[in-house]
Amino acid sequence: MLTEQVITYHSCRVTYDCQVTGSKQTDIFRSTNYWRKEGPRYDCVLVQGWPRSSVFFARVLGLFSVSHHNQTHGLVILQPFIRKHRNKVTGYIELEEVSKGRYEFGFIDSIIRAVHILPPTPKNNQFVVQDLVDGDMYLRFINMN
Repeated sequence: MLTEQVITYHSCRVTYDCQVTGSKQTDIFRSTNYWRKEGPRYDCVLVQGWPRSSVFFARVLGLFSVSHHNQTHGLVILQPFIRKHRNKVTGYIELEEVSKGRYEFGFIDSIIRAVHILPPTPKNNQFVVQDLVDGDMYLRFINMN
């Protein structure tokens, strides 16, 4: 008897190798419409793209697993950002939000780690990746300009 099942989740853990200590670290990222009575929360992640050398930033809009023929696959709905460049004045990686209707499906296993993406401000109209104060210099290690 074959059973097919879809289960949704509101959070996920991802383990990565810390570039500073060489130890395993764990990040938790969330995707929920209702977070602590304050509204939606859609965390951002760094995703392993294709080809293997490419990575991109995305907002996680949904997490779920699909079971089919006795195999379970963890899937994610992503809203990717367009990576621009590292700002020469601030040092931050700048991002541009894609249109609201653009989404991508991926495997949860393709997520490298959670990242903090700061929204635009009155002084800076770009989204920026908060990677300069992170103890793990992964984004600098992979030479993301």
